[in-house]
Amino acid sequence: MRIRVEVKNEILGDSLFWEGDESKIEEIRNLPAKMTARKVAKDGKTRILGMWVVSEVK
Repeated sequence: MRIRVEVKNEILGDSLFWEGDESKIEEIRNLPAKMTARKVAKDGKTRILGMWVVSEVK
């Protein structure tokens, strides 16, 4: 499964932060984004945590 981590923020703007295979989630250096990516990898549901939007790439 491929995971996408995006930033959605009025000040910083919207951008792609990280995208990759679930086996490489440990590459993510931001702790909230990494923890959210782990949850998405387990069940495939899109999650939002603050400015982080983590989803499965279909």
